[in-house]
Amino acid sequence: MFAITALKVLMMIAYGVPGYILVKTKLVGQDSAKVFAKLLLYVCSPALCIQTLNSVDCTKENLISMGIFFFAALFAQIAVILIYTLLFRKKVKTDKGHKVCAVAGACGNVGFLGVPLLKFLFPENPEIILYSAMFSITMNIIGWTLGLLLMTGDKKYIKLKAIIINPSVIAFLAGMLLFVTKTKLPAFLAEYVNMLGTLSTFVCMTVLGMRLATKKLSNVFLNKRVYPGAISKLFFFPLIILGIFMLLPVEPEVRAAAFVLGSCPAATMIQGLAESFDGDSETAANIILFTSITCILTIPLLWSCYNLIF
Repeated sequence: MFAITALKVLMMIAYGVPGYILVKTKLVGQDSAKVFAKLLLYVCSPALCIQTLNSVDCTKENLISMGIFFFAALFAQIAVILIYTLLFRKKVKTDKGHKVCAVAGACGNVGFLGVPLLKFLFPENPEIILYSAMFSITMNIIGWTLGLLLMTGDKKYIKLKAIIINPSVIAFLAGMLLFVTKTKLPAFLAEYVNMLGTLSTFVCMTVLGMRLATKKLSNVFLNKRVYPGAISKLFFFPLIILGIFMLLPVEPEVRAAAFVLGSCPAATMIQGLAESFDGDSETAANIILFTSITCILTIPLLWSCYNLIF
């Protein structure tokens, strides 16, 4: 189980190799990563959300499980951010890097990496990918509100407008409207959306590869600042969310999906927010790269332990 899961994660991370080579050989400039990041944020991510909701039929049971999942994931992310903020309260107040780590410790790559991972681990349960959409939307809500509050110190982001007016939430609302009304996209449009959504993992890893090409691995792994956030994301957060779901009336597959999604590395969204709102983009890039590389080992390890226990 460990070797097979590790190989699958490694294959997804390896999608970043072309981006790494393009930047290293100077076929594209270092700033090209920002272009791909915008493609990911404004095109691929919304398409992936709609693709996920359009691929599964709506049932009463699905809606109940999705609702439970939404609030449990939201609670877990808020709890981990608050715990981090309390443990490192002095540093979070004065250090932009710790502000980023507090958010990155709870917000994971649950869409671009989580969806293909769920499809691989639960091939006989296609409905399981619905929970990645719920997790993704809670992450976007947290990132654009509590995350920006931490990074900027400005309370204006804790408003309904900040929650609704962002690409992923708009796509989610559109997808949920289609989902609950049991309306399927026309075949040609579904194929188009699916193509863009499927590109998400490749584009996400390409961005990571491009950013890795501009850094020395030693600077990423020897940067002590990223370790608290990385430990929070890769170990503490999965255990917190597992504990929450063990207390809830959900099927074992739902609990397993929550644990897998909780084990994903830090979200690339953190980098975009840090760059756009004067946060510590250097630390954001480092923690994303650090967790994305080390998850090749941590995800298989956690999943193997989970299967031994349950």
